[in-house]
Amino acid sequence: MKLKIRTKVLLGILFVFVEFVIIGFLSMYYVSTLKYGSELMIKNNYRSVEYSENMIQSLDETNTAVNSLFLNKNYQYDKNLVTSSFDKFEKNLQLEEKNITELGEKELVQSIKEKYTRYKSLVLGQNINSIPDKVNFYTFNILPLVNDLKAQIFSVSTLNMHSIVQKNEKLSEMVSHIYKTLSILLTFCLLITASFLFNFPNYIAGPIKRITENVKEIADNNFSSRIRISTNDEFKELSEAINDMAEKLETNYKHVEFQPAVSSAPEIDENEILHNIQGLLESIRPVIESISKNSGNKTLQQQTEILKEIEYELSKAIKS
Repeated sequence: MKLKIRTKVLLGILFVFVEFVIIGFLSMYYVSTLKYGSELMIKNNYRSVEYSENMIQSLDETNTAVNSLFLNKNYQYDKNLVTSSFDKFEKNLQLEEKNITELGEKELVQSIKEKYTRYKSLVLGQNINSIPDKVNFYTFNILPLVNDLKAQIFSVSTLNMHSIVQKNEKLSEMVSHIYKTLSILLTFCLLITASFLFNFPNYIAGPIKRITENVKEIADNNFSSRIRISTNDEFKELSEAINDMAEKLETNYKHVEFQPAVSSAPEIDENEILHNIQGLLESIRPVIESISKNSGNKTLQQQTEILKEIEYELSKAIKS
């Protein structure tokens, strides 16, 4: 497939651009994955810890009122306060039931629910004034139940806190893995880009150097000189045109040298050949100038100046 030099330059630039686009998209993907994963993994655990704290707080409020009710004869029972605390406890207990995330958490929540039901029935379902020994009733029936409730609520909170610690460690490992992956990928892309930036100017400058050297040899009457260029682009067309011109000049030169008297020596249209070479140079030079200016490659800049001189000499030769 024949590709022009301009097309090859554009493909090279596109290749470098695609490299960094890939790195950018991978970075965004990893960051979004990390953000989503951290929120999903830890958010529910933090919620369970919050529900546990709210249940303990409401239990303390209820137990303070119950404690005074059973132990303080002068206490004025505030049923609204106790009911409000019970409602708060039940609301957070229901939320916790819908937020089970850890192994064993469901059994703990079920046990808390059962004990809470017993506790509520002991507090609200009893005619306190009919209890003969309120102190013993509170000490041996209500207080142990409250302590068991608190212990199990703390267990739920501790279970989720341990899970948060473990998941944070996993997130740290994930971050380390992402960092290593992106570092390796970035290093690989930078090496490819550096190799491309180093070799691509030589890919352009090499053929120009061979062409200019060959033209100089032809100018010094070395018509046997030939250019060998393997690229399938304008450089190859130019080299073939110069080689064709050199071959015809060599044939004509030998014919004139060994048969000077023969008037029917083969003739060549030198102006046409020179005009073709000049056209090829004019199509290549702007691309080389653009590359040399953008890359700052001194070799390409020197070759561009030489091409200008060759074009100038060809113009003079054609006009003459």
